[in-house]
Amino acid sequence: MPKRICIISLIILLSSIGYAQSDKIKIKSENLKESNYLKADDFYLTHYLYIDLFLRESLFPEASPEEVSSILNALKKYISIENKLDIEIEKPGKRNYLIRFVILKKDDGTELLIAFTNWSTKEKIFEKEIKIENDSYTRWYFLNGDKMTYRKDMSNENDYSDLTKSDLANAYLFDELPENDLEIKSTIDNILNESDLNVSDNIMANLVLLKYQIFQRENESLIKQTEYLNDLFETNKYEPNLRGLKMAFDATKFQIELMK
Repeated sequence: MPKRICIISLIILLSSIGYAQSDKIKIKSENLKESNYLKADDFYLTHYLYIDLFLRESLFPEASPEEVSSILNALKKYISIENKLDIEIEKPGKRNYLIRFVILKKDDGTELLIAFTNWSTKEKIFEKEIKIENDSYTRWYFLNGDKMTYRKDMSNENDYSDLTKSDLANAYLFDELPENDLEIKSTIDNILNESDLNVSDNIMANLVLLKYQIFQRENESLIKQTEYLNDLFETNKYEPNLRGLKMAFDATKFQIELMK
């Protein structure tokens, strides 16, 4: 069955009514049975879903850790191949922000977590409803045991031989290959042992190290690493071209709150 037909079939499979989880968020789980189907490590859930569904496109950047956690916890509790999960987030203006989570199992056994939204990437507005056939913002993640990998982070999507060392360490951290997890720390150490690192490369390597410490649940180390990065940014606050890294660091600090 073509992917598009499979997806549309899943989307129209159920309709849900919901109840308020907070002042702004409705998690429509009233008719769903608890499944605990999703086995992805919280590291990937908190990284990808916070960045992709809250920060990107400024969809809901003002969300609190408690609000994001309520959605992630509901996702882990209810989502399955049989159950979709609908979220409605109150937004100023005429229309609210809608998210629909679906797990799709392909014919080859591959499982995908798909997040559909009603955000039009073309018009930059929230549509009345989620429409697959238009330019609605959608994210796809491959599921493999406790791994969850964004489609563009899959190993076959990147030529690792062309990556910088920092990008390589980052690729190892987020790709679908468990064996590459063993290469992350040594790759970062090799970078940080270089004597001629510029400011941005140094911060990038230390940021990947912080991510790795979150992944490994090295709580004491990540507290120290966060303080170290705070100092690095403060020392180099007049350095140009660090804005993107600072935004990534701020998102990572938010992720740490989500992981508590």
